Amino acid sequence: MKKLYIIALALFVFSTGSLFASGQTESDTKTIIFGDVSWDSVQVHNRIMAFIIENGLTGYKADFIPGDTLPILTGLKQGDIDVDMESWHSNFPEVYKKSIASGDIFDLGQNMPDAPQGWWIPRYLVEGPDAPAPDLKSVSDLPKYAYLFPDPEDPSKGVILGGVAGWSQMKISEKIFADNNLGETYNLAITGSGTALAGTMVGAYKKGEPWIGYYWAPTSVLGRLDMIRLKGSEYDPALVNILVNKSMMTKAPDIVEILKKYSTSVADNNEFLAKMDENGWSSQETAIWFLNNKEAIWTKWVSSDVASKVKSALKAL
Repeated sequence: MKKLYIIALALFVFSTGSLFASGQTESDTKTIIFGDVSWDSVQVHNRIMAFIIENGLTGYKADFIPGDTLPILTGLKQGDIDVDMESWHSNFPEVYKKSIASGDIFDLGQNMPDAPQGWWIPRYLVEGPDAPAPDLKSVSDLPKYAYLFPDPEDPSKGVILGGVAGWSQMKISEKIFADNNLGETYNLAITGSGTALAGTMVGAYKKGEPWIGYYWAPTSVLGRLDMIRLKGSEYDPALVNILVNKSMMTKAPDIVEILKKYSTSVADNNEFLAKMDENGWSSQETAIWFLNNKEAIWTKWVSSDVASKVKSALKAL
């Protein structure tokens, strides 16, 4: 894995020019590598921060290395990656704890607080004059509504989409399912990917049909659809923190100070992800929208001088 990172970095250096803005040479400019994990929100955060450091600070350039959660963490620990804008601690708590305890990684605090996870249903199932399940409030109410969620492979039972094959969160869905004795009236199903899971939710929602399953926020889906999380299915709030390699403390202390203040809400993330999905924007376009429309948020992270430079760069686009 480390070899792959080194190759990627070598290709980046080879492909960039020798001169940078303001007459700086390549040797004068420090490249900050962001871990581009596979979900949209972290990629947008990476580009928000990249725009700020490239346009508001001097002597930096940003680049991105794609990868899944654990390979990105490995690259961060080894120093091949500088910044992880969204580390979901609660999904791999022991791995993160060990990596931070080693001193190779510094935790700069939360990007967003209390990212919710759990089992969700459409609001139209429980609210409105034609709601078919007005008393469905919690997991304990599910047995009497199994008929609303028929399993196409076993019509004698309902089906709950517990999550995605291979995801660590499935263990929690399995525990909720077992603790509430739902096996008598439901089957607990999995999908092959997060995209497939979202597709089942969106497909049912468009038809106004019942749906129940695991999901999380922030996501574009929960930003667009009016869903309710069932009581008794709530996971512990996810810790979504910003991590940096130890070298950042001396390599880019001014960036570290910005990252310590960098903070967004789940609602902020759901909003820009919904905009991204509705408009078919790239992560870069979404980052620009955020910077143009959420000044009150990001200007709190930076000095007035940096903010002024970033605003000027946005106007020049």
